Amino acid sequence: MRSRRSILFSAALAASLLLAAQPPAAQAQVAVIDLKAILQAEQQVSQGLTQIQRLESQLSNQAAMLQHLQTDVTGPIAQITGQATAILQQAQGIGYGAQNVAQQYSSLYPTTMPGASLASTQASLATWRQNNVLALQDALRMQNQIAQGQPTTAAQVAAAVQASQGAAGQTAAVQATNQLLATVSAQLTQLQNLLITQARAEQTLAAQAQATQAAADADRQRAWTISQPPTRLTNPGQL
Repeated sequence: MRSRRSILFSAALAASLLLAAQPPAAQAQVAVIDLKAILQAEQQVSQGLTQIQRLESQLSNQAAMLQHLQTDVTGPIAQITGQATAILQQAQGIGYGAQNVAQQYSSLYPTTMPGASLASTQASLATWRQNNVLALQDALRMQNQIAQGQPTTAAQVAAAVQASQGAAGQTAAVQATNQLLATVSAQLTQLQNLLITQARAEQTLAAQAQATQAAADADRQRAWTISQPPTRLTNPGQL
């Protein structure tokens, strides 16, 4: 039998091992506040709001740039230009759409008229006068059309200028500039058409003067040409 001291030592050792194996008693939990994490979260939220504000500003600017001009002056200007073009296309005499103007000019206004009869000369003179009348009428029609279109053109220019000054966006401003350029281009086209018709009238007058000189030469040649009268002798060689 073991001794009493040995038994007590074994019991004490077992008790100590049992106590060591048990977990410590639970303690009350205390909330821990991480100030650094809170500051970082606030900073991230602030940066996100700033980015959102920047995006809203960019969208507003882009929407303003894409706004269109509410005024359109190209319609009336195009109509005026079309009327001027119609005058040139409907011109008679030596028209502006002839494929071979030089040939037509040479045929109507010859530099010489050898052997021309009186009837032929008179017909040529009538044609030249008619061409002059038509050319002058075209020039007058062009002047009249431009004069009638000036109030409309001026009003459209004023409307385009006013619209460009109040343009809400870059796109609207560009459109206003384009409309002003179109108006100026139409005015230059009208001026060019006027110069064309006036030059044609002057050219027909000069051509008539040249052709009239050729007709006069033909008349003089016809007047001074004396034909030999027929003889009454049957055999003039036997005299």
